[in-house]
Amino acid sequence: MKTAFLKRMIAVMLAAILVFSLASCASGQPASQGSQNSTGTSQNGDTIELTFWYSFGGANQVANETLTQQFNDTIGKEKGIHVTAEYQGSYNETTAKLQAAAVAGTMPDVSVVGTTSMGIFLENGQLAPLNTYVERDLDTSDFFEGLLKNTVKDGTWYGVPYLCSTPILYLNTTLLEKAGLDPAGPKTWDELAEYCKTIHDELGIYGLSTYSYEWFLEAFMLEYGITMLNEDETACNLAAPEVVEIMQYFKDLKDAGYINWAPSADEGTGQITADYTNQTCAMWFSSTSGLSTVLQVAEENGFEVGTCYIPAKETYGVPIGGCSLVMFESVPEEKREAAWEFIKFMTDTEQTAYASKTTGYVPLRASAEETDTLKELYAEFPQYKVALDQLRDYSTGRPLNPNYVECSYEIMAAMDAIMVNDADIATTLQQTAQKVDAILNQ
Repeated sequence: MKTAFLKRMIAVMLAAILVFSLASCASGQPASQGSQNSTGTSQNGDTIELTFWYSFGGANQVANETLTQQFNDTIGKEKGIHVTAEYQGSYNETTAKLQAAAVAGTMPDVSVVGTTSMGIFLENGQLAPLNTYVERDLDTSDFFEGLLKNTVKDGTWYGVPYLCSTPILYLNTTLLEKAGLDPAGPKTWDELAEYCKTIHDELGIYGLSTYSYEWFLEAFMLEYGITMLNEDETACNLAAPEVVEIMQYFKDLKDAGYINWAPSADEGTGQITADYTNQTCAMWFSSTSGLSTVLQVAEENGFEVGTCYIPAKETYGVPIGGCSLVMFESVPEEKREAAWEFIKFMTDTEQTAYASKTTGYVPLRASAEETDTLKELYAEFPQYKVALDQLRDYSTGRPLNPNYVECSYEIMAAMDAIMVNDADIATTLQQTAQKVDAILNQ
């Protein structure tokens, strides 16, 4: 189970922190880096030092490091604030390190937190309320509504959306045209099935490549008019007839040889990447955040890429992904204004436009669409605009139940059992729903 993995990871990190602390004490130096005193200012009181934890390398690392440097060179220089950005791995790895740091008393001042991990820190009372700052400094109407469920709870802001995404359908338009299909892509589930069959019959490849991922299933359920969890997040809808129909739809396509369905986790993402890179599939579900990478792969391998909404059933609908920026309760009062200055800068209009262009994540603010950065990007690469339109019109948040991360691995295991190991759909979903409900209410 992933929970056990996280616990082992936390234990290892705590051990490392203890060793580091003992070594620092033995050398007569404090465990913290630099020459900060307990207030977070430098010894001469001139500069407030902040630590910022972020997730993922590649384009994400470029965006985070570049924006942090821009802050240090502008607002930070003006107001005596310096931020050190530190890479922490994936969202789950960052969550585990934050939990370990909370126990050890070594929390960063600002960090990214993945959408489904927000509930963990909310339950533990570790997130600083931001309403005083938000009401003073932000035009909240500028943020897309779908992004706010995982940052605002009961009217209180506990984070600000930062690098956010939705799943979309990617299209190898070169292959679609070769198969005689509209390169704009399928608009409905019926059309998606027709596309998959035609591509298979005409080109001898998979119409679609995908894998077991609860985020995708959340999107499919939204398009059937239901959500993964009930309103108070005490029970799931996994055994609903709509979910049985969803899984049967994909099972039929897989059994006919029209689609490739890989197992969950890294094996699945690797298979999708191999399939679209080698052009053994013409369509695939993935995050908007991967668009920059996909465009590069397409250029290197001689094909064109398009994007479209995930095809509709009863409606369109997608859950958000990605992360928010948060400040922790452990941040001393004298450092909080500085931490807020950094959060405000990183999520401002020009910065979100830059981050969107650099990473493929969607812009957070409606005003970003009017920047020269995104106007030029959308003119050259309209594929990015598709994700923004889908976000604006059809996005919603994800569960905040602190146990949902653990639930997600049960859900993906059920998808694997059905799609990879041919388990009975209704029985598997019913049994998994019982497990998920128990975990939600732990």
